[in-house]
Amino acid sequence: MATILTKTQWINILRDKSITKDLDISIIQTLYSREGHKAPASEIGRILGFSGKKTSSPLNSEIGRYAKRIAKKYDIDFTLRANRKYKYWDLFFIGWNEGKLFIWQLRNELRDAFEDTFLTGEEYIREEILLSYPNLLTEGLKKSISVNVYERNPRARQRCIEYWKPICSVCEFDFEKKYGDLGKGFIHVHHLIPVSEIRQNYQVDPIRDLRPVCPNCHSMLHRTTPPLTIKELKEKINITSRQRRKKENESHISPNKE
Repeated sequence: MATILTKTQWINILRDKSITKDLDISIIQTLYSREGHKAPASEIGRILGFSGKKTSSPLNSEIGRYAKRIAKKYDIDFTLRANRKYKYWDLFFIGWNEGKLFIWQLRNELRDAFEDTFLTGEEYIREEILLSYPNLLTEGLKKSISVNVYERNPRARQRCIEYWKPICSVCEFDFEKKYGDLGKGFIHVHHLIPVSEIRQNYQVDPIRDLRPVCPNCHSMLHRTTPPLTIKELKEKINITSRQRRKKENESHISPNKE
């Protein structure tokens, strides 16, 4: 059995730049953002931009290096495999097989230390999706929101926006064109697959599964259950535009003179 580090030890490790590198933080951030703080290693690799048949390979290599850096300053008893090699990941995660996938889940001590050091990297935008409308006569009530974990994960968001550009996939609104530097890079990110349809072994692809949308269109997509598709919302906008133009044209037609 691997050594179980305490939350205090993990806090010190996370703050020590000679031990914890940016990639290590990215790996933990990505896993933390997943429901239950668990996901296939291959999914984490995909979100972080690794390609190829085994997107988990670079992660396994880095986790091994990370564990060895920790072992230089802490007394670590790594779990030994049957082939006499160590399970370095066992220091950070609980792991198990689900079909063809191998699942990692953050150990509680590391999860708690990650939260206490404010390294989760999650991005919350309170105005994204309103699920309830509180009594408008009462001030200061907290609105309930729901933002899919993939949508607020900084790495998944970054890859989605880098590929699709920070322009609304529905109405093509560009915040930078409208607001200049203030709006540069700003956009919401929408998950194309409803949360109810996502199974435990589902692997997110930030380019295939996410799309940038403006806050207005994001809210409108989630006005129905299940959410509208981007195509459906575009069609509604087009229908509304045609109806508006028709009314405008009719209002400019002069009445017939007898």
